[in-house]
Amino acid sequence: MEVSFINLRDITYLASGGPAHVWQATTVAELKAFTEQFHTFRVLGNGSNVIISSAGLTEPALMLDGDFKKIKLKGNDVIAGAGAGLKDVIKKSAAAGLCGLENLSGIPASVGGAVFKNAGAFGSAISDVLKWLRFYRSGREYRISGGMIKASYRTGPVPIPAVILEACFSLRKKAGKKIIDRIKELTAKRKEKGFIYKNGSGCIFRNPAGIPAGKLIEQCGCSRWRAGGVSVSPLHANVFVLRGGRPADDAYELMSRIRARVYEAQGVYLETLVEFWGRFGK
Repeated sequence: MEVSFINLRDITYLASGGPAHVWQATTVAELKAFTEQFHTFRVLGNGSNVIISSAGLTEPALMLDGDFKKIKLKGNDVIAGAGAGLKDVIKKSAAAGLCGLENLSGIPASVGGAVFKNAGAFGSAISDVLKWLRFYRSGREYRISGGMIKASYRTGPVPIPAVILEACFSLRKKAGKKIIDRIKELTAKRKEKGFIYKNGSGCIFRNPAGIPAGKLIEQCGCSRWRAGGVSVSPLHANVFVLRGGRPADDAYELMSRIRARVYEAQGVYLETLVEFWGRFGK
């Protein structure tokens, strides 16, 4: 198992973070050894849905490599390790003429991160095609399938704490060109909506019942707000554009101000969808 002390800003999708010890497990055996040594840790995938403090992390970060990045085809099923990139799974599925994951095109997540948060777009979620799932928890491996898979809006089927190991997706046969054309179409739509934007985050807040969070933010006059180098995206009010020397701290400040304003004006408390790791605030 490889261990390094690095600045997380250099390896995370949103370029946020500070110093941390990062452990890379390449096999289940290495993962087990890690969890026996550390009881408190962070599982880091592509870092596209986490904003990490510039102060870094006091607990170790675990990344999955090696065996956890394998992608296998078995009939209409695609079996992917938690460390594999979601875009790579979609690309390999499309090349094999398998459809069902296209709506997730452009989401810069790992498979583990996508399943953990039940990533979704355009009216569908990754749990819609999830056939079975393996995860590690409290010294044991578990596998759930069928009716045991219970997921909801941006909440996956895995109990916390747990480490997702592998997922199997049940897909359908379709002409490869049609799948690729659909991927291109949906990727273009995500760009139009502001979800594929340089230095752009995913949705910062969960959508409350009845109205999108972005709409609330606009109604409360926060759509042009900024804090330091971080600003609300000009394309989508529920997306931040992270720049500057301390993007995580600025993002946390902007998030806190917007949440306070929306609560004051509308009486709605916005819960964050993106995760903030580390120490924030004064």
